[in-house]
Amino acid sequence: MKKLSLTITSLLASLSCISSLSVQAIDLRIDNVRLYQAEKSAFSQPSTLYIEDGKIIEITTNTAKNKKTVKNADKVVDAHNSFALPGLIDLHVHLGASGSNYGKEFQYLPVDAHFNSNLYLGVTSIVDLFSFDITLNAAKHLTTYKTSPNLFYAGVLFTNPGGHGTQFGGSALEVTNFAAIDGLWQQHMARKPHLTKAVIETFGGHGDSLTDKQLTEIGRRSKAAGLPYFVHVSTLADGKRAIKSGATALAHGINTEAIDEEFIVLMVKHKVAYIPTLAVYQNHSAEHELQQISSNTTLLATVPDKLQHCLFDKVPEPSKWKDIAWQKRQLAYKNINLLAQAGITIGTGSDAGNPYTLHGSGLHNELQALSQSGLTNAQVINAATIDAARIINAPELGQLKPGFQASFILLEQNPLNDISQISNIQAVYKSGNKVDRKDLIAQNKKITLLGEKCNATAVITTSADKIIDSFDSEIKWQVISDTMMGGQSTAKLALQEKVLSIDTQLGKPGGFGAWAGMQVMFETPVDASQYKGVKITYQGSKVPFGISVYHSEVQDWDHFSATLQPSETWTTVEVPFTQLQQFGFGSQKDWSAKSLAGLSLVWRTMSGQQLASNKNMLQISNISYF
Repeated sequence: MKKLSLTITSLLASLSCISSLSVQAIDLRIDNVRLYQAEKSAFSQPSTLYIEDGKIIEITTNTAKNKKTVKNADKVVDAHNSFALPGLIDLHVHLGASGSNYGKEFQYLPVDAHFNSNLYLGVTSIVDLFSFDITLNAAKHLTTYKTSPNLFYAGVLFTNPGGHGTQFGGSALEVTNFAAIDGLWQQHMARKPHLTKAVIETFGGHGDSLTDKQLTEIGRRSKAAGLPYFVHVSTLADGKRAIKSGATALAHGINTEAIDEEFIVLMVKHKVAYIPTLAVYQNHSAEHELQQISSNTTLLATVPDKLQHCLFDKVPEPSKWKDIAWQKRQLAYKNINLLAQAGITIGTGSDAGNPYTLHGSGLHNELQALSQSGLTNAQVINAATIDAARIINAPELGQLKPGFQASFILLEQNPLNDISQISNIQAVYKSGNKVDRKDLIAQNKKITLLGEKCNATAVITTSADKIIDSFDSEIKWQVISDTMMGGQSTAKLALQEKVLSIDTQLGKPGGFGAWAGMQVMFETPVDASQYKGVKITYQGSKVPFGISVYHSEVQDWDHFSATLQPSETWTTVEVPFTQLQQFGFGSQKDWSAKSLAGLSLVWRTMSGQQLASNKNMLQISNISYF
C-alpha cells in the first residue's frame, strides 16, 4: 500500500510539472494586429500574434472564443489594429560604399551605420552583391552581438580580366580562361556565400566580357551547390545571354531599350527573376531635377548631416548613363509591366552604396519607382517580401505565418491603399525584438564621416600666370596611378637641370584601364580665360599620352583632355582649349577657362588594348599658357 502511495505521489508530481510547462509564458504576444497575406493581397482581420525564440509560433483571429483562451506572454503589445508587413528585403546592396558621390568628396561610413539605416526603415534582410572581405567580415561580426539585418552575400564577383568590379581594387574573381574557373570557384566557396554573382559588362561595347561558355560553367556550379545565380546585365542582348547561361535572377533590368518577345519567352521558360534596380538609375537625376530624395526627410533620419550636406547642397550634373536612363525611364517602366503580366517574379534591389542611393532609404526609393512603373501596391509589397525571399531561397522570410521569422514592420495606414505609407513606420521588429529606432538615429548622428570637406567655395584669382612650370626649382608635381584602385601601374619623377623626367610603367588593366602619370594642383583655381590654350615642350615616350586640364567644377575624373604624340626630339606643342574634350561617364560640364584647378599628363591602356610599349619615359622643359 505504501508503494502504491509513492507511485501516485510521483505521478501527481509529474503531472504538476507538465501542467506548469504548459502554462509557461510565451516570449511575446502582439494583440490587435492586421497581418499581410500575400496569397490574398490583403490584410487579415485583427489578430493575435505569438512569438517564441524569434519566430512566429501561432496566429489567432480576435474571435470571442479565442479571446477566452488567450495565452500568457512575458511581454504583451497592443498594436491598435495597425497593419503588419513582413520585413523588407533589399536584394542588391554594397556595404563598402555609403551612397556618397565618388571623387574627391567621397565619404566613408562604417557597416554599422548601414545596418542601422536599414533596420530603422524596416529593411530586415539585405543581400550584398560585392564587397571586399574586410567589409563582410566586419558585417558578420556585427551580427554576432547586436540586432542586425539578416545578411546574405555573394562575396566578390566573377568577371572578365580587367572587367567591371576590378576598378574598385581588391580581389574580384577574374576569369582569365575556362580552366581557371575551378580554382576561382574554390575561392568563392571558401567564403561560404549565399549566392553567386557574375558580370556581363562591356562598358558600352568598349571591352570584353565573360564568354557564354564561362558563364554557363559558373551557372552549372551554382546550381549544383544550391546557390542562386545573379548575373549583372545592362543590355537586352546581355540579358538573353545571362538567361541561357543559367541565371536565376538578373541583377539590374533592361532600362534603356525595349525588351522583345524572345526575352519574355526566355524569362518564362527558365523561371528567371527580374531585379530592375530603378533607384540607382534614377535617384541622382530625380534629386537634380526634382529634389526628390532630399525632400523626403522621413527617409533621411539616420543619414549624418555631413553626408546630406555633401549630397544635397550642391547636386552635380548626373553622369551620361544616368541621364539617359532618366530620360528613358518610361521605357524601363513598360518593360517591368510586360514582365509582370507574363508572370515573371519581380524583386526589389536598390544597389545601395552608389551615389544618391542610400542604405535603407534606397529600397524605399525603389518601391516608389516600382509603383510609378504601374505595378499594383500588392505587387510592390510582394516584390519586397515574399518574392524577394523566394529569389534568394530564404524559406523562413517574407511572410507572416507560423514557422516564419518574426521580422516585420507596423504601419498605421494601409499601404494597399497608398504605397507611400510603407515609409510611415510605427515600429520595426527583428526576430521578435522591437528595434529602438530613436537610438539608431542617435548612433548614426554621432559617427564621424571619413572624407574631405564638401562644397567648398572656390576662390578664383583674377588672372593665371602665363608660366605654369619652368622646372627651375623643386618638383611641384605628384605621381598618380591606378594603385588607388588596386592597380599595379607606377610612375617616378626626377628633376635635373630644369628638365623634369617622368618614367611610367603600366600594369594589368582594370575596369577603367591601367594608368600612370603626374599631376599638378593649383593652390586655388585660376582664371586663364585670357589665354587660348596650353603649350608644352617635351621629348620622349613611345606611345601617345593624354594631357588633361582640370576644371574646378568637375568632381569626378572626367576632365577635359587631348592626346599628345610621342617625339624623339624636343618639340613644342600648343593645345588649344577648343580641342579639349570631356570623356567618360561622369558629370558633363561646359568648358570654361575661368576656373582651372590643375592639369595632368597620363599614360593609359584599356583591357584588350595592345600598346607599343607599357613602359615610357618623357622629359619636359616648360609648360605654359599661350
